[in-house]
Amino acid sequence: MFKELMARFGKGAAKVDLVLDRNQFQLGDVVEGKLTIRGGEVEQKVNKIDVRLMGVIRFGESDHNLNVTSIPFYQSFTIHPGEYKEFPFQYQLPYDLLVSGNYVTYFFHTELDIEGGVDQTDRDYIEILPPQKLQQVLIALDQLGFREKHDSRKFDGHVQEFEFFPAGYLQGQVEELEFVPVILPDGVRLLLELDLLSYGHEKEIKREIYLSNDQLQSIPSLVNHLQAVLNEMVYHQNSNYISYDHHYGHEYPGHEHHFHEKHGSGMAGAIGGFAAGVIGGMILNEVLDDDDDDDDDDDDRNDGFLEDLFEGDDDDQGDGFLEDLFEGDDD
Repeated sequence: MFKELMARFGKGAAKVDLVLDRNQFQLGDVVEGKLTIRGGEVEQKVNKIDVRLMGVIRFGESDHNLNVTSIPFYQSFTIHPGEYKEFPFQYQLPYDLLVSGNYVTYFFHTELDIEGGVDQTDRDYIEILPPQKLQQVLIALDQLGFREKHDSRKFDGHVQEFEFFPAGYLQGQVEELEFVPVILPDGVRLLLELDLLSYGHEKEIKREIYLSNDQLQSIPSLVNHLQAVLNEMVYHQNSNYISYDHHYGHEYPGHEHHFHEKHGSGMAGAIGGFAAGVIGGMILNEVLDDDDDDDDDDDDRNDGFLEDLFEGDDDDQGDGFLEDLFEGDDD
């Protein structure tokens, strides 16, 4: 009787453990492993097992815990004292997720639903690597002397940005290199931005480039091509480039500017094509939920936020924000 009572409070209860074959994956990879359950000191009924892929995205000043997907796992069963059960686990990752970074993390949360007792949980972190095509670009930039910044791979509500600083080549002339990637079947499209040091103030040069699968095959050739593009942007500015002396785009809480203006053929979307819509929609819902929770504390501030978000203020900033988030700019 005492053991049963303690098991109800979790001591001596059955344990669950998701054991993955590896913890690094690319978009679309199949995650494989096994789900193990070991019985405790008493017989217990397991109502169900839930495995959820969770994402933690830092957006603005807050971390948002997002339930990417839920994977129901097996029906109810009884686990006897000391009994060991093992089930195969397999799950294909979506193609429309952001890649991992300092502001984007993923883990599998496994929960053993025990009847009449404290549920047992397990957490297993995974890393979603850049697709191979994008990895080639990162290797080439590294060989050119660019180092990825801590703030790189942030999600701004629209796209995931990659940010670098020069550690040799163009040092003293370029403060920062940013790009937004779009992975296509036949190559990679990049929206590049160089922040130049010019007479004591920052000058932005932007250009959209396309790298075919053939160009991505050879790292030395890719290094030469990217160097030529960057040299042109720095030393030979002409009408094919767009130069800005200030940041552009709609501003909203937690982010100074977004890197999402359409230029040329347009850059709506992110890695995997629809990551901005999927993750962005989840974050927007959570932001609105948080806003509802704070209504009693600051009604006037929250009413203003929602009014701006859905109706826009006198400058139509709210309308622009939603249009950018779900559709992209019309300019």
